[in-house]
Amino acid sequence: MATKTFENATLRLKFSLGVNEKGQMIEKTKIFRNVSEQATIENLVNVGTALASLFQYQFIGSGLTTQDSIRN
Repeated sequence: MATKTFENATLRLKFSLGVNEKGQMIEKTKIFRNVSEQATIENLVNVGTALASLFQYQFIGSGLTTQDSIRN
């Protein structure tokens, strides 16, 4: 039987740096690695909001990327 095992997670915060000469939005992403498997969505929202307040850029949103291994 196959199993899935959590390996790591990364929290990504996305910021707007304004627009370029063509009117396209310029975005910047800050990455925070080693997010715990036990982190709840509420915890991630609170931490993301707190971290975003430390930057001078306009906060757009956040995301979570997880990596799991699958074995037979």
